[in-house]
Amino acid sequence: MKRIWVAVLTLLVGTTNAFAGFVPMKPGKWLITATTKMPGFAYPIPPISHTICYSAADVRNNKAIPSARKGCDMKYYRVEGNAMTWKMVCMGKDTITGKMTSTGTAYDAEMTSEGMGRTMITNVIGKRVGDCK
Repeated sequence: MKRIWVAVLTLLVGTTNAFAGFVPMKPGKWLITATTKMPGFAYPIPPISHTICYSAADVRNNKAIPSARKGCDMKYYRVEGNAMTWKMVCMGKDTITGKMTSTGTAYDAEMTSEGMGRTMITNVIGKRVGDCK
């Protein structure tokens, strides 16, 4: 269970940064909210929210597009228009698949992590909320 959480959190942190590059995205302060569900898990998992500042360079350089993180291997990655899909295998066992759409000032993503007999589904919503300070 701990390995799945580490993989999802690693992907979530990297991916929220990654969305800056795959479609034209307005630099600025973004509110990112992730909601995770585990089918069969008895207790609800509270949403996680944070803000991040995307600079013009972040947007221009596409530097954080999802890629193999430490312990992960990117199996595929595809961008078509304003949609992105990917599949990653982490720690040799856990599979994380994802899909996302973006308008440039908002995005919506869903990631599914499977491993150790568990499935976690994480929905991530990002919205530009102003300028960076």
